Amino acid sequence: MSLHISESVIWNETADGVSLYHTETGDFRTLNATAAQIWVLLADGGDPASVGSRLALLFAGGNAAIAARIRTEVQTFVASMLSQGLLEDQPS
Repeated sequence: MSLHISESVIWNETADGVSLYHTETGDFRTLNATAAQIWVLLADGGDPASVGSRLALLFAGGNAAIAARIRTEVQTFVASMLSQGLLEDQPS
């Protein structure tokens, strides 16, 4: 999976997280700190698996169950952003 931010999305990091504006739908939202961290890592070229692994390394404290939960949450976030047209999947 090769993700990129939709060309229809304008985004900006703020003190509160990341603000997203979808120019085609008019949808505006602010991602919380956790979602913002995932977004920025994806924007920097990360794929969902590497982002999940990186966050698990940072926050799971070696707990396998928490690491698995973090990876699942990253996948859920990515699926949600794809379904809303904020992220797009390009063939590798």
